[in-house]
Amino acid sequence: MNRTVARQSSGIDIEGGERREGWDWLNPALWSTCNVSSSEESQELRILCEWRWCHEQRRQGRIATLARGEDEMRRAIAVLLTTIVCAGFCVIDRSDAVAAEKVYKWRAVTHQLVGTARYKGTVVPFTEMVKKASNGRLIIEPYGAGVLFPVPESFDAVRDGVVQMAMVWAGYWAGKDPVFALAGSRPGDRIVDFDENFYRSEIQAPLLGKVYDKYGVKYLGGFDFGPTEILMSVKPIRSLADFKGKKIRTAGIGASFYSALGAGAVSLSAPEVYQAMQLGTVDAAEYNDWLVNKEMALHEVTKFVIEPCLHVGAVDDKDLLVNPKAWAELPDDLKAIVMAARDQARYLSAVAYGVESKKAKTEWLKRKVQIITLPENDVKEIRTIGARVTLDFAKKSPEAAEYVKLYAKTLYDLGYVEEASALGHK
Repeated sequence: MNRTVARQSSGIDIEGGERREGWDWLNPALWSTCNVSSSEESQELRILCEWRWCHEQRRQGRIATLARGEDEMRRAIAVLLTTIVCAGFCVIDRSDAVAAEKVYKWRAVTHQLVGTARYKGTVVPFTEMVKKASNGRLIIEPYGAGVLFPVPESFDAVRDGVVQMAMVWAGYWAGKDPVFALAGSRPGDRIVDFDENFYRSEIQAPLLGKVYDKYGVKYLGGFDFGPTEILMSVKPIRSLADFKGKKIRTAGIGASFYSALGAGAVSLSAPEVYQAMQLGTVDAAEYNDWLVNKEMALHEVTKFVIEPCLHVGAVDDKDLLVNPKAWAELPDDLKAIVMAARDQARYLSAVAYGVESKKAKTEWLKRKVQIITLPENDVKEIRTIGARVTLDFAKKSPEAAEYVKLYAKTLYDLGYVEEASALGHK
């Protein structure tokens, strides 16, 4: 790229007969000497560069004539000094402008309770990072489950702009669209690890984004990692046959799954699970992983944990959702900060949830909670039943069918060939 400056100044005759007009003589080496970029918009600084160059060339005897004389240069310097003083005030004005840059204040809700690991581990660090990285230009105030309104109302609250952001599990919207039910959990799922989960999540993100768009909400991807849920019980379940007649607390697509196993599905809010298991209102319940269930003190009322996980494998614990208008109003640099903070939340969740969940399991065992491992043949049959339930959901809409197709391909990629085949992958 030609860095020659086109502005006109004094013409100069260079020894050897070559004459250059305006700024044509000023080469890139001189700009670096003057510590001024050739793209600098200040004409006065360029005049100073010209004067310094002329002075040096004259000292060396290389300049033959000055077309307009040194008086012009002295006048230019006087103008320059005045400009520098004015520039000082401009800098002060610019500082005031930076300080006055618009501050965006958002509210964000989540289904996780304030003070729990899945609130402190990612929600709080996310909002703190956004504030710090944006130098206070974007402030997101987090609110835990039920603080502003019931969790199921979060979707409409984001859509309508009551709040600008939500970090909530997709299964809460199962009644709106079958894709949300499938995104929340997949019966018989073999995906249990952090890496496999986000491999699946990124593949399905474009489709999920289209479905959210249909309902007036902007989807920014999976927010963090949710380890597999455990099935807690107050009665022993040692085989597929033992599920028959059991009352099991579940959510989302789990109602269809456990009904297919012969059990009765019960819907309970998180605070109700403890008492329901304590009083025998339910025979078993799934709510979360070892860590979160321990924080809910559910290990105190649990006698058995049934393994392996047969319903909710690894999931995006929360989808990151924003109001489309609020998102559109954000400058691009703030949008980039939000996405970077989301990726940090994912990283943090690998330890805060994944590792800590495994460590919490030891506390359950200390309380003499018995782990029951189902027979291999029964597990295989239960997974087959789960596949049929998933395929039933695939029939509910074209988007649900596409979701299941992508999910089956993901299972195949990860080596779960039999399970992928059961879902129709060829």
